[in-house]
Amino acid sequence: MGPKGTRRVTAVILLVGLAVLAWILLSPGRHRDRAVAKLELSADTAQVIALMGRPAATCPTGSLDHLRERFPTGTPPATVDQALARMQAETVERWVYPVKVKEGEKVGCTPGNGATEVGLDRNRRVLWYVPTMGRRPVVAPERILPAGTSGAS
Repeated sequence: MGPKGTRRVTAVILLVGLAVLAWILLSPGRHRDRAVAKLELSADTAQVIALMGRPAATCPTGSLDHLRERFPTGTPPATVDQALARMQAETVERWVYPVKVKEGEKVGCTPGNGATEVGLDRNRRVLWYVPTMGRRPVVAPERILPAGTSGAS
């Protein structure tokens, strides 16, 4: 292969690399990860919408058992039970942000892997949230999750 052929191969490799990088950086999941990193406990709904957009599903509290496995590794089962009971008592609405929603697709109230879920209290402020289902644990204030068990700061 001559110098021209080598340059073409190099150019193709660079273009493919740039395309992959752009896809990674501009993916909806990556955008949401950056937005949820700015989410704060006690933020009001206007702040959540400004960061995350409107939720794909707005749900009643319902059962929070789907969050049982979303606590930090090593959280004692009794602590999980107490936290879920507090969350259940104080949550009035949950917002679900799935990874991707197809046109016309109905989004359910049990978020799948990769989704973000936000629990709102009676004042319509963020009480707790799960940044990324299946990858990051629930974030909640210390009165719900004792120090050392939550990603809350």
